[in-house]
Amino acid sequence: MEFQYILLAPVVLLVGIVIYFLKSKLESKQNQQTQQVIRSEEKKIQCQDQLIPISIYFGSQQGTAARFAKQLSEEGKEHGFITTEIDLNEVEFENEMKKGKVGIFCMATHGEGDPTDNAKKFISWLQEPQPSIIGFQFAVFGLGNRQYEHYNKIGKLTNNLLESQKGVRCYQYGEGDANSTLEDDFIDWKKDLWNELKISLKDLIDQAKNCQVQQEVQENPESTNDNTNTGSTFKLVVSNNEELNFDQALQGQYDFQTKQFLKAKYCQVVSISQLRQNQKDGSTLQIIFDTGREGIEYKTAMNLGVYPENDDQQILEIANYLGENLDTVYSLELLQQNNRAKLPFPSPLNVRKILKHFVDFNGQLMKNTLTKLSKISSNDEQLKNKLIQLTTEEGKAGFQDLVDNMKTTIFQLIKENNIKLNLAQFIELCPRISPRLFTIASSNLKNPQYVEIADSLLIDTLPNGTEKLGLCSQYFLNIQKKLLEGECVRVRVDFRESSFKLPDDPNKSIIMVGPGTGIAPFIGFLQEREIFLQNQPQRQNEYILYFGCKHQDGDFIYKDQLREFERSKTIDRFYTAFSRDQEQKCYVQDLLKRNSEELYNQILNDKVVIYICGSTNMGNSVQNLIKEILRKNGNWTEHEAEEKIQSMEKQKLLIKELW
Repeated sequence: MEFQYILLAPVVLLVGIVIYFLKSKLESKQNQQTQQVIRSEEKKIQCQDQLIPISIYFGSQQGTAARFAKQLSEEGKEHGFITTEIDLNEVEFENEMKKGKVGIFCMATHGEGDPTDNAKKFISWLQEPQPSIIGFQFAVFGLGNRQYEHYNKIGKLTNNLLESQKGVRCYQYGEGDANSTLEDDFIDWKKDLWNELKISLKDLIDQAKNCQVQQEVQENPESTNDNTNTGSTFKLVVSNNEELNFDQALQGQYDFQTKQFLKAKYCQVVSISQLRQNQKDGSTLQIIFDTGREGIEYKTAMNLGVYPENDDQQILEIANYLGENLDTVYSLELLQQNNRAKLPFPSPLNVRKILKHFVDFNGQLMKNTLTKLSKISSNDEQLKNKLIQLTTEEGKAGFQDLVDNMKTTIFQLIKENNIKLNLAQFIELCPRISPRLFTIASSNLKNPQYVEIADSLLIDTLPNGTEKLGLCSQYFLNIQKKLLEGECVRVRVDFRESSFKLPDDPNKSIIMVGPGTGIAPFIGFLQEREIFLQNQPQRQNEYILYFGCKHQDGDFIYKDQLREFERSKTIDRFYTAFSRDQEQKCYVQDLLKRNSEELYNQILNDKVVIYICGSTNMGNSVQNLIKEILRKNGNWTEHEAEEKIQSMEKQKLLIKELW
């Protein structure tokens, strides 16, 4: 036995020497790698000022301009620039312009030629002399809608103001039409952007020629969801931590729409009821919210933003397809160490909440999404080529059929083509959920605790005969069902300013033109006047209402309430047009035309404020009719009539909210 131990001793000693040698070699290699990383980081810091930073600023209301800015930021990195998308509401403009050398602006026009909420401060700042802009290199893409009178006003204004302040345009101005070809317009505008910038910014590029920065992503062995091939800023990591309360996440760096969602508040739904007499031609719901319980205050005719949630059955189907458990909790980790990097949602959250609140997989399919899907499907050459072909001019008809006729969603496309991807990639492909905006149909003076809105359900009939509901329409129907079953339902909402405000002058009469759900803000106006007349019966002005729909006994929403306003003389004159109740169609424009002489005299003497609410086609038609009345009744020239309309708009004597 002792002899065996003696024989084993040299072997043990030899093994120990080998282990020591291998360990020393491994530690030496790790130290070398650490030193390389340190030297790489030091080089990054030293070279940072020599690189070309391009800030992609966006003014966005519903999130499209923000998505375009993100797309430009991703493409810019692929072309060797340091690009970051930036919310204009988060910028200290003077410092930003001094610090930055190049800026690209994606600027949406909101409503009747207004800046978006997050761009108002910037546009105001830009209209004053700003020495910091001198020499600032810029490019602008405007997002607008040709149905509106002031098409792309803010994009054009931004471009002109930057140029007048002696900024230097480094790429051509472009704009897109949301009514038809917005994404195609954007693609056409940016097709030469990066090559042109490499030429126009050659001097800056030469300064950075000898300095290369490689962005390295450190892999996390615990990560089960990696989406580095989509140009993402984040990855998902399974977490054992407790889920985050939304209200605890206000201070983080989040996507534009996620920030809006987190700023919103929950309030309880009191009731959902049908406003139409029958539903042969559609459905319009009245939704009442209890905001007083949450201490939320509102003003008459403000806009209410409702954040819809995805359907539970769809969420389960998607989770199963992605191989996810709905109760798995994930945390987000940034892949890019950038103080302006944005996360898609707060974390930790479970899969159910991520898919319910933050992933719009029912939204309109975009060509940029197909491009990203083609990269994920790179192993399937046939599918990859099919997806790329749909983004080209040759594939335009096929893409339009996919979007306009079939109403194909992102998930449907993924499922039909059996595309394999993980949750992180799916989140990256889908936009965030945008709020649906409604003009409030109640007065805070009469009902300070309750807010009412009216929603005409969006229902598309597909070529196969099936019906597809819009996200918010499905959401409200799901809530209605829960309320009938006795459940308590809370909805996340926010309030936004509206251009609809009653005139300060009590002697001013008002004319309200609101067919269909365009009647909503005027319900609030009339409730307010009802209270005013109770306190001061002597009338100083007139309230005149024009309302229209298809059938008097079909889609005459708020019928009983409006007839009661008429009976009590809260409405002085009430004109109705039921377009399908007689052989010859009749619209609110026809009623206004019959009263053209009276309307002309009211406009001429500045005794009336005209409010128009409803579809853009109707609103533009009414405005053109007013110009025609001015020309015919007053023998005005086309130019004089147009100037009068512009003057009325500036003086808030003609106010429109159209969609």
